[in-house]
Amino acid sequence: MESPTWEDDPSDMVTGSPIASTGVHADDITPDVSRRSPKPKIKSSSAAVGKGVKNSVQLSSVVKLFVKKVHASQTGPWKMSSVLSSTGSGFIISPNRILTNAHVVHRGQSILCRPQSGSKKYECEIEMISLPLDLAVLRVSDASFFDGKVPLSLVQTGYGHLPHLDDNVTAVGFPTGGDQISVTRGVVSRITHSSSLLRIQIDAAINSGNSGGPVFNSAGKVVGVATSVLKGASNIGYIIPAMLVHLFFEGVEATGRRCNAAMRTPENELGFCGVASLGIEKVQSLENPTLREHLGISGREGGVRIVDLDPLGGCRDENGVYLVRSGDTLLSVNGVPVGEDGTVEVPGRPEERILFTILISSQLPGSPVEVTLIREGKVVKRTIKPKTRRSLCPQTYGYDAADPPAYLICGGLVFMVLTRPWVKAHFKNTKEINDPLLSHFLHAPLSEEGRQIVVLSTVLASSVNIGYHSLWGMVLHTFNGTSIFNLQQLATLIEGASDEPLLQFRFMNGLRGLSAAKGKEEGFGETSMSVSREDEVLVVLDRSKCIEMDPVIRKSHLIASPCSQEINFSMSMKGDSKA
Repeated sequence: MESPTWEDDPSDMVTGSPIASTGVHADDITPDVSRRSPKPKIKSSSAAVGKGVKNSVQLSSVVKLFVKKVHASQTGPWKMSSVLSSTGSGFIISPNRILTNAHVVHRGQSILCRPQSGSKKYECEIEMISLPLDLAVLRVSDASFFDGKVPLSLVQTGYGHLPHLDDNVTAVGFPTGGDQISVTRGVVSRITHSSSLLRIQIDAAINSGNSGGPVFNSAGKVVGVATSVLKGASNIGYIIPAMLVHLFFEGVEATGRRCNAAMRTPENELGFCGVASLGIEKVQSLENPTLREHLGISGREGGVRIVDLDPLGGCRDENGVYLVRSGDTLLSVNGVPVGEDGTVEVPGRPEERILFTILISSQLPGSPVEVTLIREGKVVKRTIKPKTRRSLCPQTYGYDAADPPAYLICGGLVFMVLTRPWVKAHFKNTKEINDPLLSHFLHAPLSEEGRQIVVLSTVLASSVNIGYHSLWGMVLHTFNGTSIFNLQQLATLIEGASDEPLLQFRFMNGLRGLSAAKGKEEGFGETSMSVSREDEVLVVLDRSKCIEMDPVIRKSHLIASPCSQEINFSMSMKGDSKA
């Protein structure tokens, strides 16, 4: 399977430093979470299985995965894509469970595994999955698959058990270039991060098909799971450290199995517990001496200035009061000093540094965190319970982005919710987005419950929409003078405009639209936010012609419904009964 890449990285919360995408992968699946099984008993580093990874017992515990996937189209959300075939790797983590990457099996309609030493393929099903952590556990229906195979041992959790720089590591899996198992060796290059999560960079070759395979240390213990490569670079691969695998299993138990879900279901209303975040969206480095003197911290070491906060994040208490404010200087997190560039020492390793946010994302949401601040020249201590960051633009298909995507058709105009999967389907990577408005929404936190950004995805050409055929990718601002809050509201407004002969859609465009979006009325649930007329696109349709032509348009494109299942919408002439 094609390895994920980091081509669409948003800016890091520390000014001027790039990090990787917050979305995990675009492959999707709705796992069966109705079957409840005990937490897999993974083996810790105290139980060795052999000397080095050349041990045939260890290699026999690495498996090849064969996956058939089908997912909804982001360009035509009323249809499904063709069946995609992919392969990946995994390894036995307990007497009857296989661990792999979530992106390898997500949205898989058929998942088969084959042991390294055999030729028979065995059917698997997803038992646990975390799209944000990119981890999944598979159950094999035939217990005989595990005969003669020993579960691999993970190193123990904690920063003290992370591999050190220049430690020898060995990646094992089934990459492209052959059908049999492959072993590549290298060293740990750095401790880093991706999507606000801890990652380990190695120079052992990781290629398509390696995803989900184990990475061993010189003692034969699993120190991580191969997950991605940096496209266009040479021998830069990334692995999920074992401490996040332990966190995954801890979350399954600590949250009443709420982590055992890729998406919200009637049985799991809250979905996966997510990745912990303080709710600090952006900070400014304080490396300039004059700036430090101005802020009254010239006599102190380190610290960063808090610039932006998550409106629904952990920085607010139960009463909505901000415990941390914009303009505060953050000095420490759980007693660990924050450097003037926003980094902290890796606990127990003074020679290595990571972003301070990694200290938070390496624990479960809700675990109290003590922060030390400078506010108006005084030292202030606050205890925060981190929450899961929710994005205004949903990041992961099947997790916070609807599966399948929601849509609404009116007069041949196809409206959808702005999501990262939608962006990936329309742009090669987010760096290609030349609309500052889309770029802003792509990285912004959710500001209000239920808030969505509605975009014109495409126009299905017809006589009713002549002159608009080339329009796409614009953010809808108002319909008939009313600001748009989400897709369902748009459907309700169109449906209720039975007395209006014309349907008027105004789309935000350009830098002034961005300025309005960032202004006081951000979230624009009110109609008071204005956009300059020269920075908007106006689309006007004849309502009666839309009612007449919409069935014709849908029939020509084999579209069964004018909207997705979760949207309530029908349009008829005044006095007609609704279908």
